[in-house]
Amino acid sequence: MKYETYTEYDPHHVGLAESAFLTVWSTLGRWRDSLVLVGGHVPKYLCGDLAQKRDLPRPATLDVDLGIALATDSGQYGNLLWELQGQGFRPNQAHPSRFEKVIEGFTIPVDFLVEKPPHTTGTTQVEDITAGILPGVDRALATARQILVTGVDLHGAEQKLTARICEVGPFLALKLRAFCDRQQPKDAFDILYTLRHYDGGTDAAITAFAEEVRLGNPACPDALRTLKEHFTSETSPGPVKASHFVLGAATPGESSDNRFMRLRLRQDMVDAAAQLLKAATE
Repeated sequence: MKYETYTEYDPHHVGLAESAFLTVWSTLGRWRDSLVLVGGHVPKYLCGDLAQKRDLPRPATLDVDLGIALATDSGQYGNLLWELQGQGFRPNQAHPSRFEKVIEGFTIPVDFLVEKPPHTTGTTQVEDITAGILPGVDRALATARQILVTGVDLHGAEQKLTARICEVGPFLALKLRAFCDRQQPKDAFDILYTLRHYDGGTDAAITAFAEEVRLGNPACPDALRTLKEHFTSETSPGPVKASHFVLGAATPGESSDNRFMRLRLRQDMVDAAAQLLKAATE
C-alpha cells in the first residue's frame, strides 16, 4: 500500500511494517543467502544515522518486499510456507505472491519477488511459495549489503540481526522502473531521498546506477526511459510527485516558504535525474 503524501503514513503502522520485516527475517534463517530486502525499507538502511538532521522526512513504508533467488532450495530443512505460516502470515488468495498478517486490525503484506528471464511480469513457483516476477532482482541479490538491523518483532521480542539489503545501484534501477509504470509519488521520493542521503555519498550512488546500466541489469532499460520521459523538467511527473509526497498538493494560498521548498525539491529531483542519465549514457 502506498499513500500520496508522507503525512498519511501513521508512524505506528510504519513501525509494525518494520517489525514484520524483523519477524520474517528472523524466521527464514536457513534461506537468508537466497533473500534480499528490496522496496520501501531500503532507504532507511542505506542512508546511515537517522539521528542526523535532514531536510526530508524519514523513509516510511507499510509493507515488506523480499527478493528471492529462483533456485532457492531448502533441502532437508522444511519449507518456506510452513515457516511463514508458523509466524502467522497467510497467503493472499487474490495476490498469490503475497503473505499477510493482521495486527491490531492493520494488514501487513509481505511480497516475494523473483527474476525469471525472459519473463517480465506474472508469477512463478519458488520452493513451495509463489513469487512475483520482477527484472532486476538478481542484481539485488548479487550485490546485497550485509547490514546490522535492530528492533522489536511482531511478538515484542528484541531482535538484532544481520540482513541482506539491496544496494543503491540495483535499488535505484528498481525504483525508477517502478515509477515508469505506476508514477507513485512515494517512489519518486524514495529515489530523491536515497540520492541525497546515501551513506556513501550522492556521487557513489550515481556511479553505482551507471554500473548497473553497464552490466545489463534488466531493470535499467525502463529505468533510463523513466529518466528521459518523467524527470526532465520541474513540471515533469517525477519532480512534481516527489514534492507532492513531501508537501502535499500545492494550493493558491500556500506560504512562500512552502513554495520555495516545493521549487527546491523539484529542482533537486531534476538535477539528480540529469546526473543519473549523464553517468549512465556517457
